[in-house]
Amino acid sequence: MIDLFETTEINGMKLANRFVRSATWEGMAADDGAVTPGLIKIMTDLAEGGVGLVISSHAYVAKAGPWQLGIYADDLVPGLSKMTEAVHDKGGKIVIQLAHAGYHANGKLSSMMPVAPSAIEGLAKSPRKELSEEDIQGIVEAFAEAARRAKEAGFDGVSGDFYAKLQHLNNE
Repeated sequence: MIDLFETTEINGMKLANRFVRSATWEGMAADDGAVTPGLIKIMTDLAEGGVGLVISSHAYVAKAGPWQLGIYADDLVPGLSKMTEAVHDKGGKIVIQLAHAGYHANGKLSSMMPVAPSAIEGLAKSPRKELSEEDIQGIVEAFAEAARRAKEAGFDGVSGDFYAKLQHLNNE
């Protein structure tokens, strides 16, 4: 039987144990998506409490609503770096979940119209903007830029709905 307290490895990333905290939405980021002291405290408490891998709040790759963690701009990297450093100082590993709300976005919170890959009549309670090829390419680029920022901020990896498996960020 596998012991939860055994060290393990996920895609080249060594973990102290098999306890993983999955991504959630705490609603504790600043209005612009910046890391707050309260969010850092949650992440460090998890690491200090013995969680082998902390997966952060889902972080949006394009400007979205308030209180959700953001990774859509370079000026957010210093706060994200403080969070990763704090977790690492407690001996933990931290991965960021990259996200784009797309169809499920709440236009009332973000003041932006939610988007969908195609026009879908009758499924949504409010209108959705059909994505053009250019829009789709912009989202792809937003994910790539977010992954670059995650590496720059010191995250041990990225995860997200767009990507079926966890990717360990190496220093290559």
